[in-house]
Amino acid sequence: MDETPDTRTMHDLYQEAIVVQDACNLSGVVLGFSRAIRRLRQLTPDAGTDTINKHPLCVLWASKVASLTDCENHERFFSACDEAEKV
Repeated sequence: MDETPDTRTMHDLYQEAIVVQDACNLSGVVLGFSRAIRRLRQLTPDAGTDTINKHPLCVLWASKVASLTDCENHERFFSACDEAEKV
């Protein structure tokens, strides 16, 4: 694990969340999302879970994940649920 302190500002986090909208690698997006949430929590220590979950940064990242997985397509989502239940 990288021990370098994360010094990104809120501006940096927003910039990254906008740039990631052009990404195509789900693995990279998810790892970046995780790092962004960790830093967001550092920058907003008094924010509760619901506030973090609905923060504009998280909405942008989650939207990209949803786009890459096509889970915004309800038929695709329910098909994935059915498959998971079978397993």
